[in-house]
Amino acid sequence: MRKPFVIALCALLLWSILVPEKAAAYSVLTHQALIDAAWDNYLKPLLKRKYPHATDEELRQAHAYAYGGAISPDMGYYPRGSKFYTNLTHYVRSGDYVMALLKEARNLNEYAFAIGNLCHYEADMYGHSIGINRSVPVIYPKVEAKYGDLVNYSEDPIAHMRTEFGFDVLQTARGNYASRQYHDFIGFQVDTAVMERAFYQTYGLHLNQVFKNFPKALKMFRWSVAQFFPAITRTAWATKKADIKKLNPNATARSFKYRMERHTHNKSFGKEDEPPAWGTTFVSFLIRIVPKIGPLRPLKFKTPGPDAEKFFIESFDATLKHYAASLKQLEEQKLVLVNIDYDTGEKTVIGEYALADDSYGCLLLALHEQGFANTSSSLQQQLLHFFSKPQVIDGNKRAIARQDKINTALEELKRMNGMNVTYQ
Repeated sequence: MRKPFVIALCALLLWSILVPEKAAAYSVLTHQALIDAAWDNYLKPLLKRKYPHATDEELRQAHAYAYGGAISPDMGYYPRGSKFYTNLTHYVRSGDYVMALLKEARNLNEYAFAIGNLCHYEADMYGHSIGINRSVPVIYPKVEAKYGDLVNYSEDPIAHMRTEFGFDVLQTARGNYASRQYHDFIGFQVDTAVMERAFYQTYGLHLNQVFKNFPKALKMFRWSVAQFFPAITRTAWATKKADIKKLNPNATARSFKYRMERHTHNKSFGKEDEPPAWGTTFVSFLIRIVPKIGPLRPLKFKTPGPDAEKFFIESFDATLKHYAASLKQLEEQKLVLVNIDYDTGEKTVIGEYALADDSYGCLLLALHEQGFANTSSSLQQQLLHFFSKPQVIDGNKRAIARQDKINTALEELKRMNGMNVTYQ
């Protein structure tokens, strides 16, 4: 029973884990590095002031939940995940979702998870706009010739994923991710209770409505972070050893590795449904020998040069600065988060970004299917506001048919709110 599972899993991993259909502004490593960079000066003091009786062990556990919050918005793109979930959290009411998490948090771990999500909000805003979107054309001149000196994900997804993977290799090679937090990683935790409450409040849908099997998706997400990233770094060592040695002459196969100790992973998450250890090794071997074509194209990356690395460092510093400011505003009860598109960092309005427009349409249609039964007044008003300006529709039949469905849903929503149902 285990072998067929592993074979199927390997195929799935090659397609889905290694090359997600969407790239985050930062990798798992960088999202967690931001939590660590903020921990001693900002996060831990904030948590201790809010929960003065928390023990050192409870704060260590809260650290793990902050990690989980910082990376959980991307879990929809992993095997058994839901792209719909991550598209919503990235493009639709992104600020409202984080604010809902903060409002709904009822204990130390839930609050740590919520402020981890706040870190993801800041990281994607500045990671893309200052770092990745500027680095892509610097590293890939042909992409620059086509799109100019700012390239967003939708314009060239492969170049984006290659750039992000290249930064993983670069920062690991420089030893920036060589702390105990990354090499003897303590694990991460996802608080599904506050996640469910905030998601429902923000989008009018339950997590089990957007995931086919949320518990299975969560297990695979945890395994991917805990076990598959070591395979990624081993592959990088095998394919880019010469470049890595130039960046860090003291690097070795042992030192150039991001890993979570297996006993720590099992303690945190359990062994149930975990693929065998040799499955990850086998996938790593396949990655090395299979030509970098099709879904493996992102592995054919270039190591970022000094100009691109400067952008990356600038974006990391900007993220940390703005995150610290947001945490201060949070403690003073003055925090207000704009609903932004995570790929560009811009305020989300119709026509600003095609992926955001599509995600708003998907949410509207999903809510329409259930008769807007669980759609809050604030969500209704935001949907009406977003679609208040006419869209420019591609002339193909599929796009026209979908727009007809959106118009029908909007007309019903307008009737519910006593508005003129005419839609142009």
